[in-house]
Amino acid sequence: MIKLVIFGSEGHAKVIFSEVVKLKKFQFLGFVDDFKKKGELIISLNKKNYYNLGSIKQVVNKKNKFNGIIGIGLNFIRKKIVTDIKKINKNFKFQKIVSKDAVVNSNVSIGEGTLVVSGTIINNGTKVGKHCILNTSCSIDHDNKFCDFSSAGPGVTTGGNVLVGEQSYLGMGCLIKNQINILQNTIIGFGSLVNKDCEKNSIYWGSPIKKIRTRKYNENYF
Repeated sequence: MIKLVIFGSEGHAKVIFSEVVKLKKFQFLGFVDDFKKKGELIISLNKKNYYNLGSIKQVVNKKNKFNGIIGIGLNFIRKKIVTDIKKINKNFKFQKIVSKDAVVNSNVSIGEGTLVVSGTIINNGTKVGKHCILNTSCSIDHDNKFCDFSSAGPGVTTGGNVLVGEQSYLGMGCLIKNQINILQNTIIGFGSLVNKDCEKNSIYWGSPIKKIRTRKYNENYF
């Protein structure tokens, strides 16, 4: 079995945990959270307790014999944590987690550190980069490209040939028209209808979308 830790311990990390235990191919060691005490109880399941193993500096070293995945929803924070880990151990291996309850076409590529949650469907020719999130019940049509550290909230639907740039986020329930380009570091608000290309470093919202304002690199989503 593959030994695995999750970096982070809040809601998104627990979603990953629930998918990990269903797969039954991992030996889950625990959570790694800089903001909680070593040994703090994080979650219990089937009479077994899972704890915080400590901070990144305490847990990660150059002799790691386990894999990891980042359990943080914010794209820019996920990228920072990957950078911090690689500074300690450049060869650290990140594990992709694809739910056994997802439907993924055989001609789909998914990068390391990416999470695909239950109910999601990914169609032919789509490429999902490293450290992405496709949350609960997304419908991703053919020949999409999700660049590294991008993510989609629950219930997002995309048409064919959609590009989602690095660190961009599609809010819950968005509907993306065919052949749309959403450039890097851009946020689409929940429930939006995206019927035109979206500039980088921007926030869009509405049905159909309107540009609300520009966005800094390290801003929260809303």
